[in-house]
Amino acid sequence: MISFLNSGILLLSSAVIVPILIYLFAKKKPHKVIFSSIRFIKESQQKQKRKINLKNLLLLLIRILIILFTILAIARPAIKADFLKEGDAHPKTAIAVIVDNSYSMNYLVDTKTELEKAKEITTQINTMISENDNTILLSLNSSWNDIHGGINIGKLHDKVVDEIEISAQIMPLEDVLKMAEEKLRETHLPNKEIYLITDMQKQELDIELEFPTFFIPTSSADDKNNISCQNANIRHEIVNRSMQKQIEFEVVNHSEEPQQDVIFELFIDGNTTAQKATDLFSEQRKRVSLPLEIEDPGWHSGYASVNNERLIFDNRNYFSFYLEPNPTVALITDLKVIPAALESILQIYTNNISLIGDENINYESLLNFENIIIYRKRILSDRLQIILKKLKENRHKILFIANENLSEIQQEFVSEYFNCEFLKYNDKSKNLDMINKFHPVTKLIKDMNNIEIRDFWEVRSNSNILLRSKEFPVALEQNNSILWLFDIQSLQSPFLLDPVFPIFAYNSLQFASGHKSYSYKVGNRIDLNSPDLMLPDGNMITTKKAFYSPTTPGIYVNNDNAIAVNLDYVESNFIRWENLKVNNLYLLNDDWEDKILQSRYGFELWKFLLIAALLLYVLEMLIVKGEERKKG
Repeated sequence: MISFLNSGILLLSSAVIVPILIYLFAKKKPHKVIFSSIRFIKESQQKQKRKINLKNLLLLLIRILIILFTILAIARPAIKADFLKEGDAHPKTAIAVIVDNSYSMNYLVDTKTELEKAKEITTQINTMISENDNTILLSLNSSWNDIHGGINIGKLHDKVVDEIEISAQIMPLEDVLKMAEEKLRETHLPNKEIYLITDMQKQELDIELEFPTFFIPTSSADDKNNISCQNANIRHEIVNRSMQKQIEFEVVNHSEEPQQDVIFELFIDGNTTAQKATDLFSEQRKRVSLPLEIEDPGWHSGYASVNNERLIFDNRNYFSFYLEPNPTVALITDLKVIPAALESILQIYTNNISLIGDENINYESLLNFENIIIYRKRILSDRLQIILKKLKENRHKILFIANENLSEIQQEFVSEYFNCEFLKYNDKSKNLDMINKFHPVTKLIKDMNNIEIRDFWEVRSNSNILLRSKEFPVALEQNNSILWLFDIQSLQSPFLLDPVFPIFAYNSLQFASGHKSYSYKVGNRIDLNSPDLMLPDGNMITTKKAFYSPTTPGIYVNNDNAIAVNLDYVESNFIRWENLKVNNLYLLNDDWEDKILQSRYGFELWKFLLIAALLLYVLEMLIVKGEERKKG
């Protein structure tokens, strides 16, 4: 089978009609010669005419072939046939080698990681590459590819292969394959192949491949004994009217085998503070906790970890939080004494509470408080509304607690502030039927379903709903400020007497305080408060951008704020590719060396075609010159 690398040039083959047209419309007329015998003249004319026609037809054929061979040579034909696969040598081939450096490649098989095995396979492929081949080395990391992903003549550079490291942030495999195909097209070689050296961790793949693509396995492992640590959070519990803190996290067994005596520990502020062991069933996700005994104010950071030697990259889950043992609270109210219901809640949180009235309220003084609470403020003056709007514009948070006697002006202000619409006040008993398991305030609270609540405002809202009864929210969050739609002085609301309410109240106050916990995933965008950022390895960088996208997990520090960055844990659960129905894609086994470098379209024919065209041109010149000598 013949293919053409520059098939568009074949359109020029229509130029072969030019010598035919010249032959048809520009016939040469014989010279008039006078002889003594007319019969002899006519016989001579017939012989001469036949000779001329034969020579002209020969020249016409030669000129057609010269044009055709030249155009075919420019189109670069290459022949593909089975007999060309015989022999050890391979024709010039453009080869794209993709080394999978996702963190699942950090898994230890026997005494080597999957990535180390991938590098060894790359070295083996390199010994099969000739100096006439074009090579491209890619990974799943876009930044690495931008630096090292160029086209090389000959073998891969061993030093560059050694520089490939595990990456927490990877490109979609489809994008890397498309990049490889684009670079292969730039080589203009007839034979092109792509090799992905991988642990066969399954990924989304919906692509049409132009060139033969081979997935080469680094090992034959089907089930990997991996344990990861995920979703570390601070959990609060009330014990003897004091708040006890714990770090709660998940230990996940990703294998089909049970695991015994799995050690997990807590590392915070540079020290290991607690350690325990547990057993895990097959594929079990187990929530565990360790005590957090810290009283020093300020930022604290660390990680929860599990001991697993096979894949250490996902053993840690980072966290950070700000601790203020006795936060200052501003209660904006018309009351002269803190209501008992509110005081009982605040006593767990702090004893540093200030009542703020109209006579001593200003924007600058409110900035000195960790929390700002608005409760039973009958009249929201224009001055107070301006102050609250300014707080919102500058991302300061408030906790607004509703009561039965909200005026229309208050309802209008709260509606705008929290993006909701007041309907009516409900004094009937209803059940809580929804708790937001994804919001920091409520995600660690146990099930609230079927707890009765009454005396709350029914509203419509597009804000984040924390608690809901039927179709109506009971608590909302908008721009980090929180709205309680229930009256905390209601003596007939079972929700306020339930043990879960103090936890909900404490979490609300923590969330609406002047400090928050920062938790991101690798690749998320972190908004920066200053240009200086300390990376997890301790190095400092300065950027002019207003944001930063982290590429590695760990603790980042910006403007004294500790920011926890974790994996997305997609690679922790190993699922092996078994069958991929994609054209031109082949899943190989241990005999991969016999399968690659087989995409042979043959040696290109353009050189032979040009030589043939040149020889025909020489032949044409000899015929023409010979004719001229006869006439002379």
